[in-house]
Amino acid sequence: MTTTPPESSAPSGDSAAVTAANAGARARVLGWARRSIDLIPTSWLLTAGGAVLLATTALFGGLEAAAVDPLPELAAGDTFAGSDLEMTVVGVELRGDHGNTSLYPDEEKDERVLVVTVDVVNTFPTPRMSVSGGTPSPMLNGIHVEGIDEPASVSRADDGRGSPVLQPDVPARLLVAWIVGPDDFRDGEEVTLTLPASTHYVGQSVMRGDYWDDVRVGATVTTTIQEVTAP
Repeated sequence: MTTTPPESSAPSGDSAAVTAANAGARARVLGWARRSIDLIPTSWLLTAGGAVLLATTALFGGLEAAAVDPLPELAAGDTFAGSDLEMTVVGVELRGDHGNTSLYPDEEKDERVLVVTVDVVNTFPTPRMSVSGGTPSPMLNGIHVEGIDEPASVSRADDGRGSPVLQPDVPARLLVAWIVGPDDFRDGEEVTLTLPASTHYVGQSVMRGDYWDDVRVGATVTTTIQEVTAP
């Protein structure tokens, strides 16, 4: 019985020749490509890369960052408009008693009340509260004095009513106050305050009505602590 021998898996002479020819052709092409790249000046490559980078960044808004307006730096007596409020810091003083604030310092601990007197006008067409429970607050209790982390107490300067309602276009003098220790602040010391700004929204679904969000520092006020005299 005649048995046909199995075909050999080794390439024939012709196949080996073809494989060798293909490998040589690939080597020649790669060698030509490398030599061609080597002949291109480096500055051309950098320029081309830079052009691609500029085209890409231009597509997504460019290399230059958006300009940011600097915060207004004000003094006592200057008016700042933020959160639909016109706020004018009249002055800052230290008191040994509570006056018309809603705070009561501990005399035995020699505590005092730091008071920022602010003239405010609500420029929104409807009445609004002068304080907000949010943190940070876009309202008058969002005023901060550098060195104090606690939220402020807000009251009317004329009758001491706490957290008063602000009527549209009606000026009101308010007291923004904190209890401080005997060594925290001194008369004649320079202090820096921040005034809040925010964005007005009208709620349409879950939160209906008017509210102010995106709270941020709108301006800084630098002044000295001294007795505030009524006009």
